[in-house]
Amino acid sequence: MTFPDEWGAGGGDGGPTESKLVPLSMQSNEALLIKTLLARSCPSARLSRVQRVQNKKLWREYADYRDKSLVHICAGGDVNEMLLFHGTAERAAEDVLAHQNGLDPRFSNGGFYGQGIYLAEDPSYPIGGRYAHRISGSGGSRVQLLIVKAALGSQQEMGQRISAETRAMRMPDVRVEGPPRLLYDSVRGGPHRPFVSGGGENGCDASFIHVVYESRQMYPAYVIEVEMEMGAEVVTSVRKNSTEGSASAGPAPKRQRHAAPSGGGGGGGGSGSGSAAHVPAAAPPSDAEVLAMDVAAAVAALRAHGSVSRVALAACRRLVNLCQEAQNKQPAAEAGALEAIVAALQAHPQVAGVQLGGCMAMGSVCFGSDAAGLARKQRATDAGGIEVAVAALQAHPQVAVVQLNGCCALGNVCLGTDAAAPARKQRAANVGGIEAIVAALQAHPLVAGVQQFGCSAMVNVCVGTDAAGLARKQRAADAGAIEAIVAALQAHPQMAGVQDYGCRALGNVCSGTDAAARARRQRAVTVGAIEAAVGAMQAHPGDAAVQRQGQRLRDLLA
Repeated sequence: MTFPDEWGAGGGDGGPTESKLVPLSMQSNEALLIKTLLARSCPSARLSRVQRVQNKKLWREYADYRDKSLVHICAGGDVNEMLLFHGTAERAAEDVLAHQNGLDPRFSNGGFYGQGIYLAEDPSYPIGGRYAHRISGSGGSRVQLLIVKAALGSQQEMGQRISAETRAMRMPDVRVEGPPRLLYDSVRGGPHRPFVSGGGENGCDASFIHVVYESRQMYPAYVIEVEMEMGAEVVTSVRKNSTEGSASAGPAPKRQRHAAPSGGGGGGGGSGSGSAAHVPAAAPPSDAEVLAMDVAAAVAALRAHGSVSRVALAACRRLVNLCQEAQNKQPAAEAGALEAIVAALQAHPQVAGVQLGGCMAMGSVCFGSDAAGLARKQRATDAGGIEVAVAALQAHPQVAVVQLNGCCALGNVCLGTDAAAPARKQRAANVGGIEAIVAALQAHPLVAGVQQFGCSAMVNVCVGTDAAGLARKQRAADAGAIEAIVAALQAHPQMAGVQDYGCRALGNVCSGTDAAARARRQRAVTVGAIEAAVGAMQAHPGDAAVQRQGQRLRDLLA
């Protein structure tokens, strides 16, 4: 059984069944990620303590179910793993973790969607609803939350629908009648406010919520403590929401959670035009409405409502479809599509669907090697496109389609021989792009698409003969790229795309005249690169690209 690397060898020194709480530095990568998640809806909150939960039994049950069962039954093999917030109310998190099953739906008191474990995308939901555990003596301003890693799988979308029937749920509905008959794996609803159906995006504790009905779909990953400023809007909501009845009027509104459209009036708290009248923002469009939009309308919807994950996904998918036609790529860029796509990716780092759609859309808009195409690649870079593509790869390592399209987007943006291209390639390396590509290749060895686009991205990032380019080649080798690429060639001999880009990638990583380059070439020979190149040429005698790249690699390694 493989435990997370940060636990240490053998999963650390904790016992086989109990939860060990490991204090983390506020400057650790894990704490910094949590700060980012917290700031999405609680910008005034201060993360004061983070403890990692290391429970070998619970992790084993979670990982086994995710990797051996759920991945085979959910749509497209997407386990849809997210980090979400959960409040333990009167009980301290440590008491909940002492239970042998961790978070157990059988002890749920029920809610909008019946007897399950309720997990929120935004921490303001459990804080504002008094679901968070209040730390004694703080007057409600200091709370404890669990951050839960959940494999949500295929979700039943409930929107804001609440009824007696939904409140009686004990499991999701049927997704596929079969055979075999398959249920949805979890439920997604909202945005809701605690105790109140609906609430849109503007209630200070409104959030999308996810309901899970099986313990093995969740792993309680962190216990955190959060301090709220006493004047903050969420603390006001906490005091109002002490009971279900007193919360019925809903909390006071907060700032809009998405930026106002260009030229618009903005949300509450902004300076606006100075008018005393409040002009409510337009409602987010439906998926059907987005599907019918042209380029300008789809970009406008993404800019105005990108903070709504459903709209972000639908708009990105629409842009992908529209930009399959070459004449739509430049108008999309000029309308601000790349900036809007990057903003959507930044707004929903844990939503695999948005990361998939956003990477697909960015790659589609940026495709092209003419002057306009190169300018679009640079525009995406200036907007932060490289950083969000790498972040998507890092956040969803087990989701093959995100890895495929993240590599595709990263490689696309880094492609080019224009004057700015070397800086794009180096920027990708600086934020961990090379290691992320290698990790994708290693995590999905049998997924040909990941192997092809991972190798393609490596080709584009590791090209260059200057000192920086040679350093990138060595960085790739140090990360395990040579072995991963040879493995790709060996695993997919009949896939011409894998063979072409695999040979190209090995050629790029192994090129150079310095001693380090000679060592890289010897390393490639040792793990079977020459045999892989010969095999590629033999398997695809009529493919000119494979023949050319295979021969180039053989010559380099001879």
